[in-house]
Amino acid sequence: MTITHLVTHSGGFHADELLSSVILTRLYPDATLLRSRDADWITSGAGRIIYDVGREYDADALIFDHHQRPNPLREDGQPFSSFGLIWQHYGRDYLRSFDVPEADVEDIHRSFDQGFVLPVDLIDNGALEPSVAGPLAGVT
Repeated sequence: MTITHLVTHSGGFHADELLSSVILTRLYPDATLLRSRDADWITSGAGRIIYDVGREYDADALIFDHHQRPNPLREDGQPFSSFGLIWQHYGRDYLRSFDVPEADVEDIHRSFDQGFVLPVDLIDNGALEPSVAGPLAGVT
């Protein structure tokens, strides 16, 4: 399937959808980035990846939101933000887009997830105070 639209919410923005946009625009440079809360755009549709909006997490439908209850959790029970969900599904391809050797992709993916993505997820969900996030505090 050809991805034609990357859809996230309009209005104020946070690190999770901003960083998700960085990954997705690298992988789908010809897709239009659309910020909307219009129900016609934030529901599953051909050629769309929807993130941080839609109140649903359904990877098959390409919807990556974390605002619904129950919210998506990591294997260890910690909450995902949209960035964590996008990283889990697209992070390896993002690394490959920079010609990271295949033998290193998994280790780098895991390390970046734990050292950068997870803190963003936790701050976005209110599970980590920005004051203890160090350099990441300014990003979130």
